[in-house]
Formats: sequence, structure tokens, C-alpha cells
Amino acid sequence: MKNIIVYKVMAFMMVLTGLLSCEERENYMDGPSTLNIIESASLNSKSAEIDHLAGRIKVSLAGNTDLNAVLFEASVPEGVSLTPASGSMLDLNEPNQITVSNGASDRVYQIKATLLPSKIAFLGDGATIADIADDDVKAAALWTELTYGDDFVYIPYEGLTEEALEGVNVLVYVHDQVGSSDQPDAVLERLNVLSKFYVQGGKIVAGLLGTGLVEELGRDTSGLRTIIGTGAGGSNPDSWGIGFSGSSLSNIISNGLDFFDTNLAYVIDPGYKEDHNALWNLGSFTNAPYATFNSLYNAEPIAIWDHTIEAQTAAGIIVWNPFERFEGYIITIGIGGMEWSMNDDRDNPYLSNVEKIYKNSIDYLSSR
Repeated sequence: MKNIIVYKVMAFMMVLTGLLSCEERENYMDGPSTLNIIESASLNSKSAEIDHLAGRIKVSLAGNTDLNAVLFEASVPEGVSLTPASGSMLDLNEPNQITVSNGASDRVYQIKATLLPSKIAFLGDGATIADIADDDVKAAALWTELTYGDDFVYIPYEGLTEEALEGVNVLVYVHDQVGSSDQPDAVLERLNVLSKFYVQGGKIVAGLLGTGLVEELGRDTSGLRTIIGTGAGGSNPDSWGIGFSGSSLSNIISNGLDFFDTNLAYVIDPGYKEDHNALWNLGSFTNAPYATFNSLYNAEPIAIWDHTIEAQTAAGIIVWNPFERFEGYIITIGIGGMEWSMNDDRDNPYLSNVEKIYKNSIDYLSSR
């Protein structure tokens, strides 16, 4: 009997404690909580990961970032203060502290920035850039070298090793040839090296017929990359353009282009064209497989020929986000008019649009 009385008393006290705790929590939530008080944060406009439970703010920044002056921005509920304030420049050579106050209590977050690898590599078939066989590939390599300077590294197919990829953030692979869309044997022989790089988080920009790499790596299993052109080409009287979808991601990749209409920009003028397309046949925007492509493969089609942009019958630029075992990113640029070198030796007035699309793609991946 005594044990039963003790048990009932203990049960009553537990219920009473629970009710008081609930009342305390309700009162506590009347104002902003200091636990999850930072709604969002970014460093140099790069969204940060917030661990409220541990009180940590983490972000990965491009390898060439100056950690002496990093822009800190954050959003918090009304009535909440930050020290240092949002908009402050921080020295992140060492972890920093952000103090958050809701007027009743304070919370301290530790901010830590990690620098990503800084190298931009170009993969080519020649022992040096000068030895690259295809004129478009050579021109693309020279542009990449000029654009990224001290951060640039050239890797020949035969030199593709895990050691060669150490410190590489983004690998640029542009492949072009007449008569076949197959990837070079020298690349396929070293596919395990590229696979490890990509699976573990490496980023790749693949251009022209090099877009087939996404299939060789096993990332694209759709079987929809069927619009392929490998002919010698010929003279054409038209200016060819590219059309972007207008999504936030497509706006990043198309930023700074010289547009002739909304989301439409020329990439090649009248004259000789190789016309080496490597496109995904996705059909209508409102029907499968276009409407389901992103959800099935976590890959966003963002651009196609300007004259088909409304129908969305194919995809010429796709951003392949991390998916399943693949931690890295790939951007495939398979629009054949985006040539780097004109076969009739003319100057293409729209070459700068091609260059900006590639640079925006590389720079976007550099910060992922």
C-alpha cells in the first residue's frame, strides 16, 4: 500500500512539472528565442550553414578569397541585435564570434570560413596547350589560361592522375572532333581518376562533345542526349543565338551577356559553322521528360537555341547538382554554335558571350 501511495505522489509531481515546463516554454516563446534567432547568414554573399544547436556558422569560400575582409550579412527578427552588425567586414583568418541579443538574453555563434581549392584546370589532348589538336579546344584552353592566370593549370590526358588534380577546384573539359561523339580513349582509360574527383566533390565544366563525359561517369542515365552533330560543317548565312530559361540559376550563368531580346543572346555570326550539337531531347516544357528531368536527376536545364526557347524542345546547357553518390557538380554546355575558333578565320563579334557563359559557369562552380 505504501508503495502505491509513493508511486501516485511521484506521478502527480511529474505531471505538475510537465505543466509548469509547458507554461514556461510558452512564456519563453512570447518573444524571439535566442536558440534559433539568426534566420539566415552569408559571407561574401555565399549562403552559410547555421547549426543553431551547436552555435556555429560555417561557409566554404573560393580559394582566392581575402580572409582579412569578408562581408558578413544576416537576417534576424525585429527587435534583435547582432554584434558585429550585419554588413560588417570580418577578419576570418581565425574564427569569429557573433553575439545575438533578444533584449533578455544573449547567444554567441562561432563563424568559421573554409577556403576551397583554388586551381582551375584545363584537360587537353596535347602535351602542352600549343600541342592541342582541335582549334576550338586550343582556343578555349588559351582563354582559360589567360582568364585565371596564376590559378590556372593545364593537365594533358596522359598526365591525368589524382596527384595532378590536387588543389583543383574546377576542371574544364572541352572536346571536339569530326565524325564521332565518342570520348577520347586516353580519357576513358583514366576515367577512374575523374570519377573519384567528381564523386568526392570535384566540379567539372564540360563543353561541346565533351558533354558526353556526364554519361561516361554514370551521372546521366537518362539516355536523352540524342541530338548529336559531328559533321565537318559548312557556310551558313544566319546568326545563331541561345535562349535562357529565366530561372535564378540561368540568370547567374547568363549574367553580363549582350542580349538582343529578353534572355536571348547571339553566340555566332554568319559564316562557316561546325554545328557540333550535343543536346538532350526533352520535349515540351509542360510534359515529360522535360517537366520531370530536374526532379528525377537533380539536374536543371537552363538554356537551348533561341528559336526553341518557348517550346523547350531540348536542353543545351544543364547544371547537374549533387545527386546520390555524386557529391560534385557538372555543367554541360553542348550548344554547337558556341565555337571558340572560326574555321574561315573571321572574328566572331559574339565570342564574348561564349566566354562569359563559360566564365560564369566556372565561377559559379568555384564557390559551391
